[in-house]
Amino acid sequence: MRIAVLTGYEFSVLGGAERLILDLARALDADIVAPDFHEEVVATYDPGRSIPLRSLHHPLPPEPWRQLVGMRLFRKAAIDYDFHICIDDMAVRYLARTVPHLYYMLTPRRALYDMYYHYLSAKSTLSRAGYIPALAVARILDRRFVGRHVQNLACISHNVRNRIFKVYSRDARVLYPPVHTDRFEHRSNEGFWLSVGRVDKWKRIELQVEAFRRMPEKTLVVVGRIYPGFSPLVRNAPPNVIFRENAAEEEIYSLYSRCEGFITTAVDEDFGITPVEAMASGKPVVATCEGGYLETIVDGITGKLVSPEPVAICAAVKEVEVDPESYAPACRKRAELFDYTNFVSRSRDLVREFADLNNPG
Repeated sequence: MRIAVLTGYEFSVLGGAERLILDLARALDADIVAPDFHEEVVATYDPGRSIPLRSLHHPLPPEPWRQLVGMRLFRKAAIDYDFHICIDDMAVRYLARTVPHLYYMLTPRRALYDMYYHYLSAKSTLSRAGYIPALAVARILDRRFVGRHVQNLACISHNVRNRIFKVYSRDARVLYPPVHTDRFEHRSNEGFWLSVGRVDKWKRIELQVEAFRRMPEKTLVVVGRIYPGFSPLVRNAPPNVIFRENAAEEEIYSLYSRCEGFITTAVDEDFGITPVEAMASGKPVVATCEGGYLETIVDGITGKLVSPEPVAICAAVKEVEVDPESYAPACRKRAELFDYTNFVSRSRDLVREFADLNNPG
């Protein structure tokens, strides 16, 4: 069976979604079809370039036109496979055709639904006057399209599954993103805490900065792209908070292995692969008590789940540091539940099941 993974991602940055798409294609021996791609980013996650990646040779423009152009591109694309897996709301427009498929949803578009008010709050009064009716129309069209054309749904976590039910009144199967646990190792901690992820409004890195401002004797290393508008946060951070914007993959693995513990504070994270990677290195995780973290971190066993407040983060860090090594066995065992080998088996079973539904004979 010839399988294609369709995505609007252009592999222009290193990120969890890009890695998941490549892992899914590798697990299913599938081709990836994307508007365009950056060879150096793909090669980082697929050094041997063993995964076929087909470009539609149509780089997408910036927002707000990106979505509209991407949707039109996939609706008109000539893609002929036995089974299609769509990753995002641009690629899913291909399903206007009646084809065997699975919509593997990372999350319903958050600006339209659960983050609607948060999204509008960042806009000027004049911009909001235009965005409010535009988003209302987009919500109607999105729900109508999924209701009419999407037969089979899967998603990356139970957190996202709940969002799907609220938005579309549809159930979805859960297929957790994988971690290659064999790539991670545990070393003695070197006394610093680690945070991995982009510096933007959704990741709430400011909570981590303020927590470590209260703990000047401890060090926090933050690894990830610094988005526009967050330079002041970096510039005004205390000297014990170190930002590393451009760290190679192997260097990040090394930081995981040598840190004392890991911190993550995203707003209602869809799933959150980085805490699972930290646990694969045998490191305890301090995370906010919400979203996908509730599905991966076992409070008191593999780390601490806390309220999104600097004081609570400080208390958790101090509790963990009493004996961080004691968490290692449970962390490693927990991470193995999300190992790539399990992902391969489950993703193949899922595709086989839905392919059979489309071909009952």
